[in-house]
Amino acid sequence: MKMLTSPLQFTPSSLPSEHSIFHENWWLSAATDDQCDRIEIKNNGAIVSDFSFYKKTHFGMKYIIPPPYTRTLGPRFFLPASKAFRRSQKIRNIVSELIEALPKYDHLKISLDPSDEAAFAFSISGLQIRNAFTFRVDKNTSPCVVLEQCDQKTRNLIRSAAQKLDVVQGTDIEDFIQMSLIDQPHSKNSHDFPRMTKIFEACLLRNQTCVLSAYSEKNQRVSSCVLIWDDKNLYFWQSARDRSFSTPGANMLLIWEALKLSASKNLTFDFDSFASVRAAKMLASFGQPPVIRPQVIGSSVRYQWERAANSTLIFLRDSWKNKLAS
Repeated sequence: MKMLTSPLQFTPSSLPSEHSIFHENWWLSAATDDQCDRIEIKNNGAIVSDFSFYKKTHFGMKYIIPPPYTRTLGPRFFLPASKAFRRSQKIRNIVSELIEALPKYDHLKISLDPSDEAAFAFSISGLQIRNAFTFRVDKNTSPCVVLEQCDQKTRNLIRSAAQKLDVVQGTDIEDFIQMSLIDQPHSKNSHDFPRMTKIFEACLLRNQTCVLSAYSEKNQRVSSCVLIWDDKNLYFWQSARDRSFSTPGANMLLIWEALKLSASKNLTFDFDSFASVRAAKMLASFGQPPVIRPQVIGSSVRYQWERAANSTLIFLRDSWKNKLAS
């Protein structure tokens, strides 16, 4: 096999159904301003695998991480049909070569899709596998069945919110941005809105996104979310709400409406993970089993030493604060 590392060429492509929206050239272009690299593995002149990755340098440390707002991005495999053992063996060999072809890094993070076949191959190549989680509703499961599987409190909140709020579908990312800034003001908001807007517009051009917003009886927008989709999955990509609004269940109602939209498109609904324990428990109340999104982690000795030193400094600082307060 021959390995080639090259800048990502952003040309029109039609990806096989097993690859996600996050593999699309246009997505990576919008997410990184064309600053994404790709490793290609060839066999007899034919590409059998490729892996797109994003490089970043911070305080002298070299990082290989997912591009901004890109949930999963593992290697793609272009292999002929074969027996399960033979395919697994080929993937192990390819992943080994991919790792060898990566540029030097201090920290590596690769987020794999739940259906990705490469996690085992990465794990036996000396890299660490951590489990992140999301929740999914299969396209063959009707929303009515999901509603019955919900925790009773969640089901009641959805029904109550549906009586008090109107959900509107739109195509203006500003609806979400304004809500996000109500949720978290500029001083605390970590979003890169220009980057998000560029990705959204690329999705909108291909009819693969929309904004759902919930409005009160006084026509006040109280919650918004951004949905994106490909030919397999619809993702609950971003969400924000007005925390001062007294009626509970606005976000749950948007999830429910997004799930129904996903079903109408015959797509699997992906809750798109969570950022806190509280959010995880809220999503779990929809009654769906957690689904693993493997994360591949690698780090240099330098990175490990720096992390250990930072942890020690934080511990000493907190201990000193506690001593002064006592």
